[in-house]
Amino acid sequence: MTVTQRIFDIAKEKRISLTKLSQDTGIPVPTLSSWKQRNTCPPSDRLTVIAEALEVSVADLLLDTSDAGDVVSSGSNNNIQNGNNNNIAITNCDYDINEKKLIEKFRELDYEEQIKLMAEVIDRVKEKK
Repeated sequence: MTVTQRIFDIAKEKRISLTKLSQDTGIPVPTLSSWKQRNTCPPSDRLTVIAEALEVSVADLLLDTSDAGDVVSSGSNNNIQNGNNNNIAITNCDYDINEKKLIEKFRELDYEEQIKLMAEVIDRVKEKK
């Protein structure tokens, strides 16, 4: 399952409409609709605000536990298995060279280091608000 699919599945479970999600995040409804229809990944800087609106962690959006233990690599979607048998979905997003290098370095970390790093990044983003 991709990040985008998880976002909209969580919104559906919590009965949060696209309009409400748009109001809570400041992301226009057409943008949300486009991500949903095309199953494209939201920019990384939007994940924090989306997670807050859905009342979940960014890790909940990134970690795919729906098929824990399986590593899937097909088409334009790639999942990487981490140490706790969770899959981190990397979708068909367009990344610049710096983002690609960051993802490569992130993948080299063990699971606990990945979680600590994500928590630090989230804290720093919140501090800048």
